[in-house]
Amino acid sequence: MTVATIVGGVLALFVAVAAFIYLGRRRTTPQALGRALRLLAFGATLGIAIALVPATTSDSGASAAYLLGVPMAVAVLPLVADLTGRAVGITTALGALVLLAWGLILGLGDGVYFVIPALVLGVAAVASITPRRGMSARNHGGQTVRAPE
Repeated sequence: MTVATIVGGVLALFVAVAAFIYLGRRRTTPQALGRALRLLAFGATLGIAIALVPATTSDSGASAAYLLGVPMAVAVLPLVADLTGRAVGITTALGALVLLAWGLILGLGDGVYFVIPALVLGVAAVASITPRRGMSARNHGGQTVRAPE
């Protein structure tokens, strides 16, 4: 166990605790679960990237910057979209797909660990889906609902 693994694990744990505290305070808001999952995915990506720095640097040299930088950038983008309130669902879904593809491309090495935050981002993308606004109160799934008299 290296120092980078310990530091990465501690940072990931710190972000995970912050996400759970955030979720505990704001559990009534509909976007709280999605934001907490995006924070968890970021924390997991950060912990994995820091833990993989020594092995990736010794194996790939200067290429480690983009091998580990791409997943970090992909994990940060959904958080930025969430903070700005713009295109949160699509950014989270694309981030999950890119992170999953990156983890599978690097799957022969240590990159397979990035599949875990990709799955968390995928769940966050599903959690950020909101119901359609145009659905009337009188028609639910093809059934006509009578208004109370």
